[in-house]
Amino acid sequence: MAAAIVLAGILRYVREGSFTLGQAAFCLAAIPLAMLALLMLDYTLHHARFAALMLLLAIILLAVQLPAFCIGLGLGMAGMLLAQR
Repeated sequence: MAAAIVLAGILRYVREGSFTLGQAAFCLAAIPLAMLALLMLDYTLHHARFAALMLLLAIILLAVQLPAFCIGLGLGMAGMLLAQR
């Protein structure tokens, strides 16, 4: 799933036709932000399931609107999975 999210973000940048150094920096800055959002989602999922739906919706909206957040989310998820092994 993490690879599919990263691939979706990369394809959106390919469709735009340009990828600048600033966009690459924003992709790198989005990794800790996405990981923080996933951490908050995990916490609220265990303590308040209904509130977790709102946070999940916010994460999905950010991933749809910002390709850099999409790439950061996928890389953050992949990093978490690799750290668990």
